[in-house]
Amino acid sequence: MKVCFVELSAEKQVGGLEAAIVKLRETLPRANVAVVSEQEFANPRDDKVDVVHFHGLWLPRHSALSRICRARRMPYVVSPHGMLEPWAWRHKRWKKLPYFFLRERAHLAGASALLATGNGEARRLREFFPHTNVHVLPLGLTGDAKPDYERARRKLGWPAGERVLLFLSRIHEKKGLDLLLRALHGFRDARLVIVGGGEPGYVQTLRDYCEKNAAELPRVEWIGEIWGDARWAYFQGADLFCLPSHSENFGLAVLEACQVGTPALTTTTTPWAEALGNARGFICEPKVESIRSALDRFFSTPVADARQRDELSDWAWSNYDWGALAIRYVRFYESLVRRR
Repeated sequence: MKVCFVELSAEKQVGGLEAAIVKLRETLPRANVAVVSEQEFANPRDDKVDVVHFHGLWLPRHSALSRICRARRMPYVVSPHGMLEPWAWRHKRWKKLPYFFLRERAHLAGASALLATGNGEARRLREFFPHTNVHVLPLGLTGDAKPDYERARRKLGWPAGERVLLFLSRIHEKKGLDLLLRALHGFRDARLVIVGGGEPGYVQTLRDYCEKNAAELPRVEWIGEIWGDARWAYFQGADLFCLPSHSENFGLAVLEACQVGTPALTTTTTPWAEALGNARGFICEPKVESIRSALDRFFSTPVADARQRDELSDWAWSNYDWGALAIRYVRFYESLVRRR
């Protein structure tokens, strides 16, 4: 079987989502599926590619290629990767709405299937396209890292006994960093490490807020963007990973934290509210008081020990290792070919 990946725009090809797509692309050949590039698909014969898999939305070249698929009766699947979630849909709606009706709706409605990464996203896709097949498959682990708490702390210079909270993501209003900062008022005996970048004006607004309220906030460190293997030490050494997002169709950074055994604080507007629950993490509403309540629970309990970290890591590896997930993707692709 040959599957063509039509991927995200260049500016999106960074961070956890791109890392997960790369891992899927690397793993599929082990399951006897060849992954060909968009360039190889440019002028395909009917027998050259079996399935086309589009990642992301809002790209004119995607709708152009899907017209070729429909003309050749070639099955294709679209993974919106959260780009039709309520928050994302409202963001720049003035721009998205006309484009959706002019091009994107036909692209999505003509797909053999839409692929969601969680049940919540699947429900919302069915509301948009009630007559289209919607399937659910999660993303998987983005690296090989495992728990290494003490060595990571030494490497980063974080002293033993200090509670370190980590925010590692794009710095964007959707991610709720502003809510976290407001909720942290009064929690002085801790350190908040912020890893990521964003629109300079917005980032500066948050930095100004921290400076103005320094007397009430924990120590805040702004690290900037760190991608690749260098990011793992931050996940491994933190006591709590925080992603108080307004909207996530998956939230790969939460999985990356769990992968190395670090408990996560995240919101009910992510799939992890169901997958983790308060047994494995700290789940709250994307509101200041709810986040503050979750932080109270965190600070009132001992930090996770080595056994707890290993158990959380084992859970993540058991459920999200690409070795097992890739087989499910192959079966999904095969079902589209059979339906054709």
